Amino acid sequence: MSHRIAIDSLELWTHIGVPEEERACEQRVLVSLEITCAGLEPPDADDLEGMVDYERVVQDLRLLAQEERLTIERLAEDIAAVILGHDAVESVTVSVQKFPLPGVRSISLTITRP
Repeated sequence: MSHRIAIDSLELWTHIGVPEEERACEQRVLVSLEITCAGLEPPDADDLEGMVDYERVVQDLRLLAQEERLTIERLAEDIAAVILGHDAVESVTVSVQKFPLPGVRSISLTITRP
């Protein structure tokens, strides 16, 4: 058995961008996750052992956002690595949305890692 936990549009503030000028100020990014947990009872089970603590996931990602990065690709990979480090996580899909250009609603990237 498996189940999925979704976290939609988590707002993070981080220094990101290839040009140094872009990284000079914090930018808002939105992160959405779909976490697949394997070998567990349905999510309404009373046994919390092996369940993903989504509050801890959010705290971990807020901490991760404090590090400067050049690209949303690197940010997405780093997020995936953190999520895969949580117990019971089989895979994760990470979407990162950035708002860097005037006249463009957003730039986004989605990755899935086992």
